[in-house]
Amino acid sequence: MNACRNGSAYDMREHNRVWPGNIHSYEIFVPPISLGYMRSKWTGVTFVFTLRQLEIFRGVIRTRTTVGAARALRVSQPAVSNAIRQMEARIGFPLFERVGSRLIPTPDAEEIYHDSEAIFSLYNAFTHRIEAHRRSEIGSLRIVSTPPIANALIPNALKSFSAPRPDLRVHLDTRRMDGVMEAVEMRMADLGFALNPPEREGLEISTIAKAQMVCAFAPGHRFEELATVSASDLEGERLILFEPNSRLDVLTRGFLGDGIRQGAVAQVRYTSIACLMAEADLGVTLVDSLTGVNGHRYGINVRPLSPALPVPVALITRRNEPAKRVHTAFLGALRAMEALRDLNSAPAFDE
Repeated sequence: MNACRNGSAYDMREHNRVWPGNIHSYEIFVPPISLGYMRSKWTGVTFVFTLRQLEIFRGVIRTRTTVGAARALRVSQPAVSNAIRQMEARIGFPLFERVGSRLIPTPDAEEIYHDSEAIFSLYNAFTHRIEAHRRSEIGSLRIVSTPPIANALIPNALKSFSAPRPDLRVHLDTRRMDGVMEAVEMRMADLGFALNPPEREGLEISTIAKAQMVCAFAPGHRFEELATVSASDLEGERLILFEPNSRLDVLTRGFLGDGIRQGAVAQVRYTSIACLMAEADLGVTLVDSLTGVNGHRYGINVRPLSPALPVPVALITRRNEPAKRVHTAFLGALRAMEALRDLNSAPAFDE
């Protein structure tokens, strides 16, 4: 038995009891080093308070009455009184002295109140972060994309999405098709975007829009007089094609046929390079309409193909893995973009 500051006896074995937690509340284990006077008085003793008890205690400190604390915290007055009694039973000395109708905190209670500020400061920061997560305002967004989508869609989607989320960290990487799929698969990215990607085990491929392949050529070319460009129109033209067996090569091979493909004067890896070569009037090329809508950047003109040659704009994620709220919110911003809606509403240019 030990004597407390107020002279009453208190069994210190009470402090060593393992108090059951409340699964409906946060259990705060307050070590004596954080309790000012208690640090030197009860070294080695651990008190166990719930966050709710501390909240009620702080309410009584501020209002000086159990009725005022109950009203402020929207609980019953008996609940407040019971919480204070439980705290006093655990620490072994009174926290308040009654003076008339008011409760005056003891010096120990004042110290505990001030020491609890750090706990509630952290708790308030924690609740604010939870709310920010709910609104998808914090966290990270790791995107990997092939260049056409990264150039034409992602920046504008990020502009509208990031404006109200200044604490959101965004990482955007551009890679070839295989690199995009590998980055998502290896968890180096959360969301991947590519044109016409192949199926791969462990990855979910979702079409979010359909672009069209277009013919790109330098200003002044005879194709300016055409509304659409067919395979027969390309006969005899110098063609800038893509690396053999690449996804765009496979996509355009059936449209062109082997005979027309013999007119190839160059093979490139990226659609941007194909456009730059077309701008230099080295030949004509077939690129996706995402690249084509940026023709003003390259100084080229474009015409849709006939028959139309669609190319899926795909989202790549890990299969059977729930999406984070921030990812879902970004995809919503992306789908709301006018450019993406224009792709989905674009007509097929069949003759």
